[in-house]
Amino acid sequence: MAQLLSSIVSTAANHVSSCTRLPVIMGRSLATSTVRPGLEEFFEKEDNLGKTRIRVGRSWRLEELRLKSNTDLHKLWYVLLKERNMLLTMEHAYKEAYVAMPNDERIDKVAESMENLEEVVKERNRAYYQLECGVTGERDRFMRRDALGRFVFYKPVEHSMPSQMNTGYRKTLRFRYGCSMNEPVKDFLGKFSENINFKQHYKELLQMREAARVVRRFPEVDMDALVQKYPLVNPERLMRWKKIRGQNTTVHDA
Repeated sequence: MAQLLSSIVSTAANHVSSCTRLPVIMGRSLATSTVRPGLEEFFEKEDNLGKTRIRVGRSWRLEELRLKSNTDLHKLWYVLLKERNMLLTMEHAYKEAYVAMPNDERIDKVAESMENLEEVVKERNRAYYQLECGVTGERDRFMRRDALGRFVFYKPVEHSMPSQMNTGYRKTLRFRYGCSMNEPVKDFLGKFSENINFKQHYKELLQMREAARVVRRFPEVDMDALVQKYPLVNPERLMRWKKIRGQNTTVHDA
């Protein structure tokens, strides 16, 4: 019995000594967990709460986004998406409290930045597909009349069932794009076109008045910069608007 115990102890000692000679693998000295923000990310920062005006920058331009890599654009997209969710949440909260939201144009700036970023990504995709395959890689779309006779964009959609067998989708197309161009539809199209032309003319008139005020206050204004600020303004027509322009008789090069 004693010999058996001594043999077991010696075997265990030899095993321990052999284990101590194994190389030691060093672990990480510092481990961090994934950052999981809470619901406070959907609300304004505490420093901006209660302010009537918040200092913000402009939207991202196309020429700025074209200089960034695909990884940076991917990160920036989620930053803008997070900012948009926060602004929409705060907009709803301010409406519930019947309080004006400070600098509500931030929503438009974020939306414009996201549109520009998406346009840059589309440009790169088109360039890649044209170089590799000779096509744009985008679905072709064309104009067709809707149920009210208006021209709208239509993109063909691929289906698993042939069109002659897909009766449900054909009924949807007939209801959405089927137009008989009868007298009520023609009457609607006439009034619709008249409404669009009136809005366009009214918008042009507002820009003409704003530009006329600038010319009346600053007679030596640069016409190129003025046209860039108000693209719907006709410089020759503007300089003939003496009634709004006032007594200013300075001649500008159109």
